[in-house]
Amino acid sequence: MASRLNNPRNFDLPNLQSFYHYIAPTWTPLHAHGDTANTSTLRNIRLTTWNIDFQVPCKNERTAAALRYLSQRPPAPYPEVIFLQEMVASDLELIKATPWVQDNFYITDFSTQHWLGSYGTTTLVDKRLSVERVYRVPYAASRMQRDALFVDIALNPNAPLRLCNTHLESLVSVPPRRPVQLRRAADFMHGTADGEEVSLPTPHGAILAGDLNAFAPEDAVAPRDCNLHDAFLVLGGRDGTEESFTWGQQITDWMREKFGCSRMDKVLFCGGLRVTALQRIGAGEKIWVEYPKGDSDEESDGEKGEEMWVTDHLGLQAEFEIF
Repeated sequence: MASRLNNPRNFDLPNLQSFYHYIAPTWTPLHAHGDTANTSTLRNIRLTTWNIDFQVPCKNERTAAALRYLSQRPPAPYPEVIFLQEMVASDLELIKATPWVQDNFYITDFSTQHWLGSYGTTTLVDKRLSVERVYRVPYAASRMQRDALFVDIALNPNAPLRLCNTHLESLVSVPPRRPVQLRRAADFMHGTADGEEVSLPTPHGAILAGDLNAFAPEDAVAPRDCNLHDAFLVLGGRDGTEESFTWGQQITDWMREKFGCSRMDKVLFCGGLRVTALQRIGAGEKIWVEYPKGDSDEESDGEKGEEMWVTDHLGLQAEFEIF
């Protein structure tokens, strides 16, 4: 199951990879659900997604704060999967060294081996879930090395719960790239992907979540065009409202004036699933960063540090029933 991402013929196709289980003192690779729990009676699942900006300073400190925040939420009475975007190599080291992750989750990425770029996505999977397979589908229609990271959870015989963590193309492109990328991910969600080198079963249901960079007109209709339900809209939310925005609140004033706020992050689903709850997370989370000390021992009249947002995105936490 070695990565084949450097082979162009595997773009838009599933590229299998291992996932990892912590057995002190290291993370051990696993390959199939025979090594994990039995989840044939799974009826509910919680899914969390959060983009932790990689472009601003203090990434280690900000990711550590995000992980602390995630650990301090009220626990769900049923299994959880956590999607993270804009991870860098040092973030993976932090995740691997975090005790609550070691105790409760499998991880999809031990290193950056399966990323096409310097940053990427990673997924934490509750150990109460039975993982059938993990694979990435690198988007052929991407100039930013974006992909869809899939985890198949054993559910019914030959009909898994399929989970997709993705970060769609940023910025404006002509022709638009994000709808093409979402369409390819949706093919796997519906079990209709063609040209597969790896045989995949049709899922019982599927959930896609992440930073969809949804700010352009075509992004508003892309989920519907892909026959995907939008969890926020299903639960009665309305686009363009303050309650909908996941990006723009935690950026500089000049950026907000230029770009405004938008619902960049979404949770989409299809098949035998019912969304029961959705909320934004991470609003107002900041860290304190001290400035490096100068060469002089004299007291400075200036500030000793500043607050920084943990990230520019709000996260989303969704709960689903499986029927």
